[in-house]
Amino acid sequence: MSMIDKALKKAVGLGYLKWGLIFGLANGMAVYSYYKENRNKQDLEAYQQSVTRYVSYQSGKVAETHIPKWLRSPLFSLFGYVYDVNYDDMLEPLENYENFQQFFTRKIKSREFDKNVNKLIVPADSKVLSFCEVKDDSPILVKNVHYKLGYFLTGQETFEMTPQVLEDAKKRKNTKLYSVIFYLAPGDYHRYHLPSDFQLKSRSHIVGHLAPVKISYISSTPKVYETNERVALFGTYNFGLMSIVLVGATNVGSMTLNYDKEFQTNQKAQELFVYKHYDPTISLRKGDELGMFKLGSTVVMMFEAENVKWNIEEGQKCKWGDVFAEVS
Repeated sequence: MSMIDKALKKAVGLGYLKWGLIFGLANGMAVYSYYKENRNKQDLEAYQQSVTRYVSYQSGKVAETHIPKWLRSPLFSLFGYVYDVNYDDMLEPLENYENFQQFFTRKIKSREFDKNVNKLIVPADSKVLSFCEVKDDSPILVKNVHYKLGYFLTGQETFEMTPQVLEDAKKRKNTKLYSVIFYLAPGDYHRYHLPSDFQLKSRSHIVGHLAPVKISYISSTPKVYETNERVALFGTYNFGLMSIVLVGATNVGSMTLNYDKEFQTNQKAQELFVYKHYDPTISLRKGDELGMFKLGSTVVMMFEAENVKWNIEEGQKCKWGDVFAEVS
């Protein structure tokens, strides 16, 4: 491959020059339009948030653009080459996907998984970023990088998950809390599933940036997880407390929840924090599809257990349905 070919491949991103130019133009227009409207304002935080959200919203629209049938197979094949897509488990031939959004959110063949209640399964095709015991407000994000758990879960920068707060949150005695983070790359299957039977008690939607969540970016940029848009689901499973947080990222058109068809993210925000309590609780079954990212992103789990045997390693590629931990 020539240097020019390599440069084009890197610049295109989605695997085709036309789409790279469209995304680039959309991004440029977003920055300019915001600057034109707000050039006299000094609120840098609002500027950054609005630009990343607008760019991601427009990217989602571009991803819904119809692709001629003759172009679909070569275009998606090139995308798959760039992003290492697994075509073996697809249900449809490439030419059946009318746009990139359909391709990103494709369904796949059903998978068998361990239904044992003491075995937690990976919620999405992904890479393991980190896993650890949660002892304070700073669990591990990636190697040598930590995130503020209280800020991340609540959207309140000053809220700290002290050891006492963590202890009070637990549902059982003599247990510990654990965190595990799964990163979805652009080429991964984009739907997420329940890691166990789950009693959903409440949901928080925290509006924020849509910055990149790739490892190179979060390793060098502070507070990405704490300030990106995210949806936090709180409840219990067979062994105590569990939370599942879906983190947005640049060009993620939206995150969805199958049990709540009206829920939408990456829209014009009326409120920065929306909390919803479920009474009665919603019972969700292990392995069921919970929703989807409309591009790659991250799932962060925190759960309670007395004992944990990890079946994963940092940096490991996993498929949804794989057992990542045995708990009691």
